[in-house]
Amino acid sequence: MSKTIPSQKQRKRRRQNRRRGPRRSLWTSRLTRNIFLSNLIGLIILVTGALAMNRFEAGLINAKVDNIQSLASTITTVIGEQATGYGGTAQLDVDGARQVLRGVNVQEGWRVRLHNKSGDLVADTNSLNDTITTEVLDPILEDRPNRPKQDIWRENIRGWIDDKLHNLPWRQAKRDSLRRDLKTEVRAGLDGESSYGPRYDLDDNLIVTVSLPVQRVQQVLGVVTVESNDVGSIVTAERQALAPIIVLAFLAMFLTSLGLTLFISLPMRRLARAAEIVTRSAQKRDAIPDLSNRRDEIGDLSLVLRDMTEGLYNRIDDIANFAADVAHEIKNPLTSLRSASDTLRVAKTKEQREKLIDIIQQDVSRMDRLITDISKASKVDANLARETAKTLDVWEIAENIVEFYQQTRSKDGASVVNTSAIDPDTPIYIRAYETPFAQVLRNLIDNALTFSPETGEVRVTAKKDGDRVIFTVEDDGPGIPAENLETVFERFYTQRPKGASFGSHSGLGLAICRQIITAHRGTIHAENRMNAAGETLGARFTVDVPRQRTTTEG
Repeated sequence: MSKTIPSQKQRKRRRQNRRRGPRRSLWTSRLTRNIFLSNLIGLIILVTGALAMNRFEAGLINAKVDNIQSLASTITTVIGEQATGYGGTAQLDVDGARQVLRGVNVQEGWRVRLHNKSGDLVADTNSLNDTITTEVLDPILEDRPNRPKQDIWRENIRGWIDDKLHNLPWRQAKRDSLRRDLKTEVRAGLDGESSYGPRYDLDDNLIVTVSLPVQRVQQVLGVVTVESNDVGSIVTAERQALAPIIVLAFLAMFLTSLGLTLFISLPMRRLARAAEIVTRSAQKRDAIPDLSNRRDEIGDLSLVLRDMTEGLYNRIDDIANFAADVAHEIKNPLTSLRSASDTLRVAKTKEQREKLIDIIQQDVSRMDRLITDISKASKVDANLARETAKTLDVWEIAENIVEFYQQTRSKDGASVVNTSAIDPDTPIYIRAYETPFAQVLRNLIDNALTFSPETGEVRVTAKKDGDRVIFTVEDDGPGIPAENLETVFERFYTQRPKGASFGSHSGLGLAICRQIITAHRGTIHAENRMNAAGETLGARFTVDVPRQRTTTEG
């Protein structure tokens, strides 16, 4: 089975039908969804990682504070009970307090310090450990394998990133606001107040401290300070564990940005450059690329730009041709006027002068008719732009036109009848500009009446043909020469019926009809009615326009 290759006209019709279809709304647009989703992926990853890290750090600090408070409270209670004396004679037992601190199981990275009521340091877990650890030292010269370059690069990059993040202005401001002042904590403890929370030391290390007063009844004998400096290392380790997620987020952002650049920015740039080329040269009207295969807004834009460019240059060509045709048509009666006026001066008899005056009047009337029809033809597009398309009943259109001609019919003219095969109870609709569309039917009927005999009949028929509506206007005239079936729609083409006066037709009526029907996305053509013997019975003009579906048809 052979594959049918669509013709250029069929491809153009498909593009036109697709372009005239329902437009995509902002929220159902495929391009809009892609942009939102592609940027949302990287954003979700970053936000999720940041929230997880912040919550982890805050939760770790709160847990550390609770643990340190519990240890500090226990230490202050035990030391307070071992203090000697009561009231004003109460004294802090420093040796007993040191013994208590030696017996406390202090975790690695923690530190406990005791200050007396003068603020002097009297005990510190870092200096209370009397054990000595011995181990064999490694050889001074040790053969160490060379580290892989990728590990060195990774470490350097990580150090550079950590340094940049560490020195961010808002982080520096946060560290300055939480800078630790041990003397202030001790002084607050001696005043009977407790202090706790995260702090930063002079080396910008994050520590969690708790300072509680040591009391004997109501008397403050000293201050116990417990601090943990392992929070920063834990958070750093978690941040390093989060590094792959951050890399993934940046990779996703890069890929989405690259995708947007390739699929949006570059095509738009191509279209802009092509449009610029088209504006500079009329020979480059096909420079705009065809991106209709994208099936998104950029594809629609390329189609619109191509069609717009083709339409503009066609309009320019039509204007140039129209101007040339107008000049040619007006030149003929002007030449006749000049010849008649020059001859009038030398005319000798009254009959010659009257004949020349009649010729001049006919040429003036012809020029007036030409100028009037030219003005109408030039205003067709403007009138269509001002008109608003309406939903029209096909039966009512045909019936109203025919009724108008029946009421204004002269006794010696052909009759106009409606032969439409449409059920008025099942209406058929078209979407059309009411006044211009009626003008088309009137032009066709007037043309048919011109060529019809006095006893003839002009038949107006409207019928449905699938998704199209067909209007036909038939007459009983002599028909149209076969070689002129297409030529009759050209501007200023005239074929005078027998007995008609010269210049009574401008030749623009059928050209205006085609111009209006083309604006309705329809077609118009002429043909001859033939009998079985091959004789011409008359002419038939056919108008084919789209049918408007009703809501019940889907």
